[in-house]
Amino acid sequence: GQLHYETAGEGMPLILLHQMVQSSVQFRPALPILATKGVQAIAVDLPGYGMSTVPGHAPTMDEYASIVPAVLDHFGWNEAAIGGHHTGASAAGAAAQGYPDAVSKLVVHGVPYFTPEEMKAHAAGSHGAKPIAEDGSHFKDIWNLFHDLGKGNVSLDVSHQSVLTYFLAGETEWHGHNAVFSHDIWAAFDAVTAPTLLITNTGDMLNPQDRALSEARPDFEFKEIEGGTFQYVYDDAEPWANIVAEFVTRES
Repeated sequence: GQLHYETAGEGMPLILLHQMVQSSVQFRPALPILATKGVQAIAVDLPGYGMSTVPGHAPTMDEYASIVPAVLDHFGWNEAAIGGHHTGASAAGAAAQGYPDAVSKLVVHGVPYFTPEEMKAHAAGSHGAKPIAEDGSHFKDIWNLFHDLGKGNVSLDVSHQSVLTYFLAGETEWHGHNAVFSHDIWAAFDAVTAPTLLITNTGDMLNPQDRALSEARPDFEFKEIEGGTFQYVYDDAEPWANIVAEFVTRES
């Protein structure tokens, strides 16, 4: 189906994959900053999210990753750096595993690098479309979910954007997380050969998983930021973009 993307700048190509349930809007504050630093960033709506076509089935993580060659072909590139956050980090890792010649560098932040036991527990949880309440209370329920995940420290704007993208995804909003918990993330990151930057922030719920991945792959460049929330990429776009741009444009 059709893929929607937002892009800014000229220079080193960087394909950005968002966390779910969100969209390329997650990177919107970072795009103009990256553009000033010699990066052409392309933030893509993964299939079923934002304005990209909804797949006819629940995709695997490898299927999400398969958009990378299509994006490269669209721009006429042989390779690009790939960046991903949370669920997008899983997809970026799968892309680096599946298309090593196409991924010049890898940037991941908030990797769901759970133990196999944790993955099984998450997979056994409730996944599926949320019912629509006649009184509209489902809107507030999702608002509380997203805002409370940030312990009230995320901006109102990013919580608002999260709620909009959640409901835009509709009945298939659960697809992305379903793919995460059925994905062999250990094999994917074991196979990564591209120079890799692993970013984490201590206020992110996936900070322990990032630390675990850093121990499993000590060759990855590891950058830990103090504080922030799981919405760091949106709410703290300037420091995040500066870190990413320095790595992506650095000569190997």
